Amino acid sequence: MGVVAKLMGRRIYLVRHGQAAYANTEPKDVHGYLTDLGQQQALLTAERLSQLPISKIHHSDLHRACQTAELIGSKLPAAVLQASPLLRECIPCLPVHPAAWMAEIPPETITEHERRVQRVFHYYFTEPLAESLAKPSEAEFAKTANAEFVNTEQHEVIVCHGNLIRYLACRAMRISPEYWTHLDNHNCGVSEISIKDDDQTMLISHNDTGHLPYSIRTFV
Repeated sequence: MGVVAKLMGRRIYLVRHGQAAYANTEPKDVHGYLTDLGQQQALLTAERLSQLPISKIHHSDLHRACQTAELIGSKLPAAVLQASPLLRECIPCLPVHPAAWMAEIPPETITEHERRVQRVFHYYFTEPLAESLAKPSEAEFAKTANAEFVNTEQHEVIVCHGNLIRYLACRAMRISPEYWTHLDNHNCGVSEISIKDDDQTMLISHNDTGHLPYSIRTFV
């Protein structure tokens, strides 16, 4: 009798990029690059995640997120890295209590970002799971007729940006995304979301920084 893994759901680990320097510093990079401290944060996060069976590392294609993902991936040799512009920083929607500077954002930009973050949630939190749990063919079913099934979860990392993570945390808790500014994220803070096979989501933890010494916890 063979043993067949039965996927019961997924665990998504949302990681904000490490501390970054931006266009007003040298070398010039409008999308930010990791400082030495940011690289240290990313490597400590890699050590924390290396204890888990991570299969994929999805990440924003902005430089600061790419660097963070690559450093995390250096400790997770079995994980496949996949970049996507969908995971870029954004204003997911106008919050309940918008900051004054948000009034300067063109309405069409807010609309574009709202559509994008909805696609992010659909694609990363429902669509892949539905595909992985697709009904097997008759031939596939016959092969497993006498098999012993072992329940398992798929573990994936998404390295992206603070605003997007706050939006996704709200969606996972099924509260209005308009409250996204009521959450915050340290650099390389880890937020864990459980997704069951019926697409039910649960926020297990948010902005976990236990792997980072207090002296190197930053927001930049």
